[in-house]
Amino acid sequence: MFNNEDDFLNDMNDPDPIDEIRIRELWEKSIETSMNFAYSAIEEMGMDTWLNTVPMNSERKLRILTNMLDWHEKREEFEKCAIIIKGVNKLRENC
Repeated sequence: MFNNEDDFLNDMNDPDPIDEIRIRELWEKSIETSMNFAYSAIEEMGMDTWLNTVPMNSERKLRILTNMLDWHEKREEFEKCAIIIKGVNKLRENC
């Protein structure tokens, strides 16, 4: 148990291997949740609507889609990849 914030922060500088595994698992789960949430939002809106109405520049949208594509490709979710690739191609056509 930690007596104060400093004890906690000092311990985080040298976490034990079990904590490192738990931290990695939480990190990976949060990425998975984020990627699935982002894909669901795009799927619900439709790629064209997302591309045309989300208020951010095309470069940022392209980075988001590229990251999503890499993530889903590693998991061999190729149907999702096909939809994401269409969005990437539309953005590149308009840049």
